[in-house]
Amino acid sequence: MKKPLSLAEGEYRFAALVWANEPLSSGQLVRLAADALGWKKSTTYTVLKRLIGKGVLERSGTDFTVTPLVTRRQMQLVELNNLVEKRFGGSEAEMLEVLCRDGCSDPAHRAELVRVLDELR
Repeated sequence: MKKPLSLAEGEYRFAALVWANEPLSSGQLVRLAADALGWKKSTTYTVLKRLIGKGVLERSGTDFTVTPLVTRRQMQLVELNNLVEKRFGGSEAEMLEVLCRDGCSDPAHRAELVRVLDELR
């Protein structure tokens, strides 16, 4: 049985750099990861290789252009589905109830959540 796609926090932050700056060469990505994440070249290439192996990113061309195979929104949905399955027994309704009743203390965020839910009706 294949393990569901999941990204560690550092992998997700790294992928977010690619999503925000795509397409970019491997060299550009090394500099960006150094500036944004404080990573060395070796760390950048290790995580890049890992995300290529997971099917999230690809590297191609003579300048080793890095592009995503999975969009940010697709990855958010994967991560959300993993969370709902792991913490809420697969119940989106239970997750939403917890979020609406107890997890949204900022009135502006709560109002935005209500607006989105109203749109979906």
